[in-house]
Amino acid sequence: MVRLGWIRSPQSIEVRFGTSRAGAVDVALYTTQSVDALAARTDVDWEQLRAVPKGRRSPLAALAKQAAVA
Repeated sequence: MVRLGWIRSPQSIEVRFGTSRAGAVDVALYTTQSVDALAARTDVDWEQLRAVPKGRRSPLAALAKQAAVA
């Protein structure tokens, strides 16, 4: 959804695991308004997306490729 430009993260924070800097990762934060806007999209079959089995590629991946080419 990020690659499609449907949502963007206005801020990220660094989260550290343990005492080592090597255990730090950046975590993207999203606004509630942005997430609500995703849920309101009528051009997405949310039930189909939720039904994608673990390990299978999301149908959104094909859209992301099309967006990258355009």
